[in-house]
Amino acid sequence: MNFLIFLAALSMAVLAFEFASAGATVLSTFGRNQRLDGAYVEGANSIPARRSTWNALLLAAFPTRFDPGEAKNTVDVVSMLRRAGYPYDTPGEFYAVAMRTFSIFLATGGLLAGALFFMDMPMAAAPVAAIFVFLGLRRPYVNLKMLAKQRAEAMRNNMLIGLSVLHALLSSGTGVQEALRRVSGVGGPFCNLLALLVARMEVEDFGKAVETTGAHLPDPRDLEANLFLRDVEDFFVNNRPILSSIKALREAIHRSVVEATEARAALVRQRSGLFGILSVVGLIFSIVGPFLGKY
Repeated sequence: MNFLIFLAALSMAVLAFEFASAGATVLSTFGRNQRLDGAYVEGANSIPARRSTWNALLLAAFPTRFDPGEAKNTVDVVSMLRRAGYPYDTPGEFYAVAMRTFSIFLATGGLLAGALFFMDMPMAAAPVAAIFVFLGLRRPYVNLKMLAKQRAEAMRNNMLIGLSVLHALLSSGTGVQEALRRVSGVGGPFCNLLALLVARMEVEDFGKAVETTGAHLPDPRDLEANLFLRDVEDFFVNNRPILSSIKALREAIHRSVVEATEARAALVRQRSGLFGILSVVGLIFSIVGPFLGKY
């Protein structure tokens, strides 16, 4: 009983602190012209973002999981953000979303575990809570991998368009760097990478620019994309011809896209045939079933 009273008092204290913090934030920003804050001295009038007590508890309990300054996987997170096309602007924003996702899964797992406990199934409560905790910790990273995979699939089709336009421009006598700049305006994952490549080549040496662009590939094992970056580097560094390489890559990408389309069409035909067979079997049982019940 004393423990429950302690929990209730602690909850009321946390609730009062949250209301007081929210009120202090509102009063500190009331009547201020936010557009002029920090206009003369950068950050002088900026107000730090207010964290909730729950976020503070999560940061204290899992600093290596949710704190950008102490997380052990920050390098992997930055790499995944590059590959996924920056769905979050900073790693800190990703970790904030990870905390929110974990909180939702933790609350859901706690409610289910409590329901199982009150249904006289205490042995199942702990595994259910553990499963939801594990899913809450892994879900943000799984979402990043899914976004990177979707971007890799979209890049393949966009790469065919970009290489076709690039081959046409190079065949007409346009310079390589100017052709890359024009193709970058087409739009899409591959053309956006070309925009990054052109921008980095203006401020860095060609090898470093290619390396930076390669770090933003959605699939680091993409053979055609890596071959393209190597051909571009060989042209600018070693002065090797690039037109024949672009033509060969365009044809290889075209074959790959056609094969992937045929594979999807074959899968659709296979599934549609299976569903057709199941529907016929169900129709037969619906016709014969009423007569079987009489015998």
